[in-house]
Amino acid sequence: MLRIIANRLESVIYQHLNQCGLMFRLFSRVKTISSLHHKMQIKGEGYRAGKIKIQDMIGLRIVLYFQDDVDALAFFYSCGDVVRSSVDELDSSTFRPQRLNLTCNLPAEFIEDFRKAIPEEFSDYIDNTYEIQIRTIFSEGWHEVEHDLRYKCKEDWDGCESYSRVLNGVIATLETAEWNMKSLFDQMARVNFQNKNYRAMIRNKMRLRIKGEDLSAYIQEFLHQHPHVAENILNTDRFVIILTLLNHQKSIELTFDNLLFLMNRIEINNQELREMESDCTRKILDDFFA
Repeated sequence: MLRIIANRLESVIYQHLNQCGLMFRLFSRVKTISSLHHKMQIKGEGYRAGKIKIQDMIGLRIVLYFQDDVDALAFFYSCGDVVRSSVDELDSSTFRPQRLNLTCNLPAEFIEDFRKAIPEEFSDYIDNTYEIQIRTIFSEGWHEVEHDLRYKCKEDWDGCESYSRVLNGVIATLETAEWNMKSLFDQMARVNFQNKNYRAMIRNKMRLRIKGEDLSAYIQEFLHQHPHVAENILNTDRFVIILTLLNHQKSIELTFDNLLFLMNRIEINNQELREMESDCTRKILDDFFA
């Protein structure tokens, strides 16, 4: 039953992230009996005293392609039904990964089945929550290695502090690679603008899963004749667009045309571009923003 609940939670999150075009991978897991025993060995005193509860009986991990997507998703979830968030503050002198874990209340319709499925011997130590971990693809690979080969066997690293620091240094290298990758696509978008390749500009600017192959010819012609509008598109705040897509209950098909019209309505407000919306597109966007 716990696996069924985890699958349903995963399905809801998958549909939500997929409709806003984010590039991601999604995984879920349910704690095993052996894992619960291991956790009780480590933190059992706190659980038995009622100071803390096991809150990750069900865990989901969202793995995103870019760090700024992590920031957007963390901001979005912070406005929802989050019981607790664990976000590590980074500093300039220490090599360590940034942890972003969110503890959320289970939807009410799952709680009865969840309580029935919990092993009775651990029931008093588990509350009605689940955990969402948000990572980038680069940090996900590092976390998997570190979790299995250091976190689970800390005693193996006694006397090997220098090697532990080197392992932490790897995550610093990966963070630099993430920054460089985002910067690369930002620079490509600017070069695309200079070359008047507006389809590629939008793709590299937004870094979303866009359906279809190109902008409509009449839109491309308009942008060629009005380069200042194309530059406004280039300078659109991607964070605002992503949050808009995340927050709205209704979905919109993310074709190049629709995405451009959406960006125009949110940030650019060019009347000529708005008049290019077909009746069907206008109705879709009106419903989206209603």
